[in-house]
Amino acid sequence: MRRREFLELLPSGMVALNSGLAAPQREDALPRAHWMDDGIIDAGGTHEPYLFAVRRGGQSLDAREQYEKAQSEDVIRSLKNAGVEVFHTHLYKGFGMAAEMPEMQDTVRAAVFAHSLGMKIDTYIQWNTLMYETFFAEEPRAKDWVQRDSLGRPILLTYGFQQSYRYRPCFKNQEYLDYLKKIVRFAVQEVKTDFIHFDNFDLNAEPDSCHCRWCVNGFRDRLRTKYTAPQRQERFGFSNIDYVNPPDWNASNPPEKLRIISDPAIQEWIDFRCQLMADALHQMAAYAKSLNPEVVIEVNPHGITGGNRAWAAGLDHARFLPFTQAFWTEEPNVPGLEDDGRLVSKIRSYKLARTFNNVLFTYTDKDELALAECLAFNQTIGFGGVYPLTPASRKYIAFYRTNRQLFHQTRDLADVAVLRSYASIAYNQPRCQLSAILSEQALIEAAVPFHLIFDQHLNNLAPYRVVVLPDSECLSDSQIQNIRDFVAAGGGLVVIGASGLYDQWRRERVTPGLAGLVDAQPQRHSPTEQEQRKEVGRGRVFFLPSLRFDGALPEFHAYFTVDNRFWKNPANAAQFLEGMAWARNGAPSVQVEGQPHLVANAVEQQLGNPSGARLHAIHLVNYQAHRGPLHNIRLTCRCANSSRVSSVHLYSPDFAGKQELSASSRDAAVTFTVPQVDTYAIATAEWI
Repeated sequence: MRRREFLELLPSGMVALNSGLAAPQREDALPRAHWMDDGIIDAGGTHEPYLFAVRRGGQSLDAREQYEKAQSEDVIRSLKNAGVEVFHTHLYKGFGMAAEMPEMQDTVRAAVFAHSLGMKIDTYIQWNTLMYETFFAEEPRAKDWVQRDSLGRPILLTYGFQQSYRYRPCFKNQEYLDYLKKIVRFAVQEVKTDFIHFDNFDLNAEPDSCHCRWCVNGFRDRLRTKYTAPQRQERFGFSNIDYVNPPDWNASNPPEKLRIISDPAIQEWIDFRCQLMADALHQMAAYAKSLNPEVVIEVNPHGITGGNRAWAAGLDHARFLPFTQAFWTEEPNVPGLEDDGRLVSKIRSYKLARTFNNVLFTYTDKDELALAECLAFNQTIGFGGVYPLTPASRKYIAFYRTNRQLFHQTRDLADVAVLRSYASIAYNQPRCQLSAILSEQALIEAAVPFHLIFDQHLNNLAPYRVVVLPDSECLSDSQIQNIRDFVAAGGGLVVIGASGLYDQWRRERVTPGLAGLVDAQPQRHSPTEQEQRKEVGRGRVFFLPSLRFDGALPEFHAYFTVDNRFWKNPANAAQFLEGMAWARNGAPSVQVEGQPHLVANAVEQQLGNPSGARLHAIHLVNYQAHRGPLHNIRLTCRCANSSRVSSVHLYSPDFAGKQELSASSRDAAVTFTVPQVDTYAIATAEWI
């Protein structure tokens, strides 16, 4: 009996147009809002209704006046004059439509005024809260809509050990989703919203997962539809799963200390929760799009922060981001160079967004470095802040609007792709997440442009010259075959550590999955520190036993989050980069030379004229800007399909207009020097 591959049991992903990959059509694909194609500048007053300010407590005596001012005509007009194009405001917080209707009507009035100024409206909807004191009075049936723990108690969404009046709704309960659709319908038809922000898009970490009858039965139903009886026999040792329950915990068996997840029921419970959230969002987004295809859907799930989001939050970005065009991250990774040498950034989250053709929203407005990082890797402003805008935000909004043509419909340009394997990270977070973080950190600090790819992208690796497997332990047979085909066709492969030693269910393979590509890859019982280089077919394979943390490894906290304490350049980064360069087997498309703490992102753009001209833009961010500017940065970029460069220019928020740079060209490559980067600069080369 041949089992179905793990990858084939997951929904296929929509690959981003801006990633340079071909985008396969999904059966559940939704129409995109075209007005977002030219980027977005979003800002607002507040997303909290006055009702919530009162119930939360601790408000100032002028809370009502602050609420009214935040959506006043004066504030909206002021934001418009500052270059803001989308006004963000509240709509629904979770008290129930009856309780919130007076303030929902305030949003209707604000939307009318914003639209009259030619702006668009962004409305906040609480995804994950039932404020039961008022909600149950409006809808008594909602007592059956709340998430419940294994003892039947309601599960709270709390902040700072308070707000115990907030229950979490169950997303397996169709009655709750139908109620949420009423709010969406009000947003689209009455507010005429252009943009829906679903807040608190996640699930509670174990042990507080929902064990209500809808979820228990839904879990079993998924096992029945996902696997045939023989496959369930192989998965569990038996085929009747009528009494398989979600995992439960006790004091001596806490989930936050579970380092490796090998129990098939827990693995499947993680999958169920991830699929539950993706399905609920797809249903809501499809409904909104049925009312107006031009509505943007956005959620707040955080990005890549080093946590095991599948295990701790029921979120697999690769499943739900195809249904959105933007998402929020509130991660505390303020960009900068720390005293111990750690370069902290949100680059991973920006790259995640670009992979799935999304825009990342995050707090950037108070810091020029954060704004520079945003423009370099987001290719638009996203969220510009709240009224009144900071001087830094105004400066970068003005620069973006003046030079918007440089950001329009760009595609990220990179030779290298780093795989983030769902099963590997979900089942062995401390090792596999750390390896991914370290490989990404080495590339970031070496100013090497790269893409993030996920399981579904292994179906098409042709756009890349090098694929990095950072301890991608759990690979299915079909995934391994795709990797072998890539190498045979001339691709470069970097294999780190335990990649391919397990199958998609984390069962240890008798023969390493990448045997033949890597000679004598050590099993977990016999580690080695010996690197290997091998030519296979037309391709090359570089094996590195591990990426070594530089110094003493910080102590893991609960759930083994690889937070930014771990974000250091690996001790053997040079060995990793040299091996990757060898595997690439040729000069890179973009090369940035000789500057510490200078990070680069490269994009390309079709200029749309009959000659087929294109523009390469290299975005440069100085992460030690507080120490002064960087000077004389040597850049080389290559364009095999073009004959020559017609012009090279430099743009920056720190000077007006553009500067022409002298350049030398040879063999479809152009080399030039950027004289200075204070915080942010863009070097462009136009090929004809």
